[in-house]
Amino acid sequence: MSSAKKMEVLMRDASTLLVNMAESKKFSYELMSTAQQSNKAAVENLLKSTGISRVPSVDYTPDGLRLHFESDKEDPQKCCDLTLKLRWM
Repeated sequence: MSSAKKMEVLMRDASTLLVNMAESKKFSYELMSTAQQSNKAAVENLLKSTGISRVPSVDYTPDGLRLHFESDKEDPQKCCDLTLKLRWM
């Protein structure tokens, strides 16, 4: 139950981020272009601007984006993580 509750938080943040990407052409374009320029600080600021509670670690290539959400950093059990992989189109 505890792991499921922590995963709910990760899923909620991932969903919020995906909604922003799906509904805002401006946001999606800015995210893609800053990622392709390897501007990690700008990417992180864009992600934070969505209001998510946990900012994922981000890896990107010219082909796509990988967002890795983790449960609390202070959680010794590291019960949960969620990875989203999106391809630029």
